[in-house]
Amino acid sequence: MSSTGSLKQKIRQFIDEILTVPGVDECALVSNDGILIGKTFEDSISAQSFGAMCATMIASSEAAASVVNIESPSWVLVKGAAKTIIVVGAGPRLLIAVIAARDVDPEVTCSALLGIGERIGGAL
Repeated sequence: MSSTGSLKQKIRQFIDEILTVPGVDECALVSNDGILIGKTFEDSISAQSFGAMCATMIASSEAAASVVNIESPSWVLVKGAAKTIIVVGAGPRLLIAVIAARDVDPEVTCSALLGIGERIGGAL
């Protein structure tokens, strides 16, 4: 198998693992620069926009934290009326961005996602 095939397979396995986290409906693996690496979304254009905006959210939260002398956040959460967006780091270059149920327990979900993110950071 080629290294490209192997990489795509690893990304697919991580995407599938992220979807096993309770309450997670959709997810994307995104570079810190907002480049889409993997996704579950059907519409690639909105997935690309989603990935870019999630990278912007985490970068902005890190900048805001720095301004007030707080350590960088482990995760960012956006809670809407029907769904929740959660973004966590996945190693030094990648992010996991998920759309989850509104009533998801953020501490439990983020803990699971951060664990997966550590494995992603070590593998990709």
